[in-house]
Amino acid sequence: MIFTSLDFETANPSRVSICAAGLAVFEDGNLTESPYWLVRPPKGHGWFHEIFIRCHGLTPLDVLDAPEFPAMAPGFLDRLSRSDLVIAHNAAFDIGHLRDTLDHFGLPWPKFDYVCTCRLARRVWPDLPSHGLKSVTAHIGHKFNHHHAQADAEAAGRVLLAMMKQMDATTPSELLRKAGITPKRFAQ
Repeated sequence: MIFTSLDFETANPSRVSICAAGLAVFEDGNLTESPYWLVRPPKGHGWFHEIFIRCHGLTPLDVLDAPEFPAMAPGFLDRLSRSDLVIAHNAAFDIGHLRDTLDHFGLPWPKFDYVCTCRLARRVWPDLPSHGLKSVTAHIGHKFNHHHAQADAEAAGRVLLAMMKQMDATTPSELLRKAGITPKRFAQ
């Protein structure tokens, strides 16, 4: 089974201001690839808010020569389409940004099933004081560079694997069944 975790960093509150994208592809429980892209937000959406810079450390200079989303989209979207399941921690954020960015550029939506690992963590570890990515990864003992798209994507994948172990599930599908969560469908 292949699952892919995705994460975006954004320049500002605009839902099409993606400035970094990371994926972590896991096959049969092993990380097989973890690509990362710097992305230049489109004209009118590329200003960098100071709060966002403090969070992820990226500035306009970092993405000045980076491609816009359509240039990196084929490889990015292909990996999502080939996955049995796509995950993201706080999926509403990442999936919403993906949806709006695809619409902004007139790109077709890939088809895939997805689930939020934050929502899932609330079911698996209900007693944790917080279910944010930093807290959940601390709970499982995974150290990472938070708010770096590649590191966050891998961390969410590691969280899913830890939840599978906690729930004695051999696949993500079995974990979802045991947790009583149905994946959502990403499609137009």
